Order: sequence, then structure tokens, then C-alpha cells
Amino acid sequence: MSKLRKLIDQITEFGIKPKVGISDKTDVLKKLLVEIYSEYLNVEFEFDNKEYEEEPEFDYAEIRKNVKSNFPNFDWYSMVLNLNEIQPNVEIGIGDALDDLTDIIKDLLTVKWKMDNTSEMDALWEFDFSMRTHSEKHLIDLLKFIKEKE
Repeated sequence: MSKLRKLIDQITEFGIKPKVGISDKTDVLKKLLVEIYSEYLNVEFEFDNKEYEEEPEFDYAEIRKNVKSNFPNFDWYSMVLNLNEIQPNVEIGIGDALDDLTDIIKDLLTVKWKMDNTSEMDALWEFDFSMRTHSEKHLIDLLKFIKEKE
């Protein structure tokens, strides 16, 4: 759990602080995203059915503003909406790298809050649930975006 916490602290810094003071932010972010993904693929927990206080709402606009200041070259990208369809039926969509990272950070801030305010199992459940239902797609899309920008 301490490794996951360290990764979350490092990634969420890009959404909490404007102009994080490291020179190779994109490379650092890419490595952190891969490590977070690995943690997700290996997460183990037991469901904690205790009732806890609800987590606070993290400000999307503020996080996005900080993400944009840290990654000014992140922008819109094209993507295939259903990779399992074969041409000529391929439907193209638009993604937003700033939104991808903002959503990932928002989800990880919730996990971090739960680490501090609920239980380890509740935090790990939140991590698994948010990745499975939301952040995993953002993470994969963002890694692909970064790779294509290189």
C-alpha cells in the first residue's frame, strides 16, 4: 500500500500544484501511469462493508487548470471508438488528454482521501473500482496520446 500511496502522491501533484518543478514531466508521468496500472492489475483487497463519511468533491476546474499548466502541450486527439470493428465501419471520436489526466487525478485523490480517512481495504476497493469503471480507459488513452506525441 505504501508504494501505491507514493505513486498517487506523485501523480496527483500535477493536479494540485501549478508548474511542478521537474524538467521531464511527460516522461515521469508516463512511468507513473504504467506503475499505477501495474498496481491496479495486482491489487488485492477484501470488501470493507463499514459505513464511512463520504469523500469530499474535488474541484475538476482547479485540477484541470493545474494539469494544463504542467502539460501545456496536452490537447485533443483522435481515437477509434470501437477497436473491435473492422473497416469500413470504424467510428472515430475525439479525446482530450487534459481531461484524461484530470479525471485520473480526481479518482486518485479520492483513493488518497480514503487512505487517510477510512480503511486500507476501503481505499483499495475504491482504487480497483475507479480504475475498472473509469480511469483505466483514460490511462490507456493518455499513454497512447503520449506515445503518438513522441
